Amino acid sequence: MNTLIKIENNSELGPVVSSRTVAIELDRQHQHVKRDLDKILMSPNVDALIFKSDYKDSRGRTQSEYLLTKDGFILYMFNIQGHNEFKMAYINRFNEMEKALQNRLPGTYKEALLQLVQQVEENEKLQLENTMQKQQIGELKPKANYVDTILKSKSLVTIGQIAKDYGMSAQEMNKLLQRFKIQYKQSGQWLLYSNHHAKGYTHSETTEITHKDGNVSVRMHTKWTQKGRLFLYEFLKRRDIIPVIEFESEETA
Repeated sequence: MNTLIKIENNSELGPVVSSRTVAIELDRQHQHVKRDLDKILMSPNVDALIFKSDYKDSRGRTQSEYLLTKDGFILYMFNIQGHNEFKMAYINRFNEMEKALQNRLPGTYKEALLQLVQQVEENEKLQLENTMQKQQIGELKPKANYVDTILKSKSLVTIGQIAKDYGMSAQEMNKLLQRFKIQYKQSGQWLLYSNHHAKGYTHSETTEITHKDGNVSVRMHTKWTQKGRLFLYEFLKRRDIIPVIEFESEETA
């Protein structure tokens, strides 16, 4: 018998052998091997030894198979007469793989603890970096697009400056944007609705204000970027609200 000794190391199960390999080595049809395994799985306390899995055949179709652990393999082979050379070859190979995996584990309790601490620290570091990145995504400008390319100016403008373009006061413009659900007022400050966050429309800075009584409060000053200014222009224009300069140009024409 030409023994392939084809055992794989499954990340969850450890060393396993496929029912397909067993079928090939025993010169049996795979469906017959699976049928025998189905019967074995009807017995109690064997579902931790034999696991159902899937694979792609030569035509790319999904087919079923079983993955046998060392004990699952021995249990199956108890039902097969003969093939002693095949049985011992595979059992020896299982033992070799298990020994090799054990040698890769920490040798002492202290080493295991040190490795665990190192893994926890690495996980905490990754979680911190992920949290920081999420916060920065909301603060940094999105990737450059066509609008960013044509808007070369990096200067920031106040809502009062934008309002002036439309012949309004800052108060009127703020209320207009509130009516259109672009921003809302909370604790005396105008804030964008969440669906407009992280789009690079505004740039805000916070300052501390010390009052006469000694109390300190934080005030946020928000200005609009050129991208945000263009967003407001396009948004308002779709609602027939245009800047004074365009309104005057239409009258002249």
